[in-house]
Amino acid sequence: MKKILICILSVLLLCSCSAETQKKSSNSQPSDALYVKAVWITYYELQSFTENCNTAEEFKEQITDAFDNLHDKGFNTVTVQVRPCADAFYNSSYFPVSQYCFGEEGSELKYDPLQIMCEAADSTKMRIEAWVNPYRVSQQKDIKKLSENNIAKKWYEEKNGNVYIADKAIYFNPASEEVKKLIVNGVTEIVKNYEVDAIHFDDYFYPTTDKDIDKNEYDDYKNNGGELGLATWRRENVSDMIKSVYSAVKNANKNVLFGISPAAGMKNDYESLYADVYKWTTEEGYCDYICPQVYFGFLNDSLPFMKTVKDWRDQVTSCSLYIGLPLYKCGKVDEYAGRGENEFKENSNMISRQIKYIAQIDAVIGYYVFSYSYLQDEDLQKEVSNLYSAMQ
Repeated sequence: MKKILICILSVLLLCSCSAETQKKSSNSQPSDALYVKAVWITYYELQSFTENCNTAEEFKEQITDAFDNLHDKGFNTVTVQVRPCADAFYNSSYFPVSQYCFGEEGSELKYDPLQIMCEAADSTKMRIEAWVNPYRVSQQKDIKKLSENNIAKKWYEEKNGNVYIADKAIYFNPASEEVKKLIVNGVTEIVKNYEVDAIHFDDYFYPTTDKDIDKNEYDDYKNNGGELGLATWRRENVSDMIKSVYSAVKNANKNVLFGISPAAGMKNDYESLYADVYKWTTEEGYCDYICPQVYFGFLNDSLPFMKTVKDWRDQVTSCSLYIGLPLYKCGKVDEYAGRGENEFKENSNMISRQIKYIAQIDAVIGYYVFSYSYLQDEDLQKEVSNLYSAMQ
């Protein structure tokens, strides 16, 4: 009888574990049971869908087919760039319709691409993440080309310091409290209104080290008794925004994740972009995951792939770690790679080798491939075929 009871308890325990495993591996949320295999879909790749689809029905059919094909190939996550600048591929109370959506910024929203993509992701068993650029306003510097309903244009004309032009583009000022509030509100409306699995930021933070862009704000800070140096103060501005976004996401929906995909060079992030990845990856309350863009080959002189991945593995303690992979470099000379400059050109298994390498590192629980259109590039089909084989 005792042996029988032990057997029954063992079976029940196994069933319980199985049920828990199934629960953890559900479509909506990454966990130890779900190894994330994501593809970035950029705004210009989404544009190829929206500009060719005049109706919601056409867009739904095409985007569903695309997601379904990605799922069949082995991907389980799409990360869609729905706010490339101070604009939107969705119905927003804060940002005008993107010029990349239907051809003109501030135009009528013919249909809601993000809503349809959320539905398509659900029907194809894909996770979906909303990719947002928090500080970038426009990729050209003519403020007059912004639509009249773009808050950045109003702020610039008011000369209130919330917007500046740098490096031939327009940006929100990270030192501004109004800007931080706008970013938080913009993220909150996505989480509340759309069934996304995550909010995703990439590597655009301070676009320049120029001391003049936030001089007035920094002078006010110092005049009011602030003691931080300019670089530290700027990092605190960005980190405060990141922490506020994290809190806003969790308050809106605790099951939605917040992730960041910084450049791979931690020192450059810290010193030039004022992105304190050291803090974000070791302290709670900043992000659920980090996905450094390790866009380098194995022989790269400055940031060789394996060492760079290991450096991030050793750095990250407070959040999950994924790795961004550079399909876009395949078939080309890697100009600044030193002895590895021809690596991506001479080999057709670079991404598959990278996938296999990071699979050996327990701390890395997934990868993101940049980007969608390169999966269809006819010149890269051998590389892509190897990539798909490595994904299985």
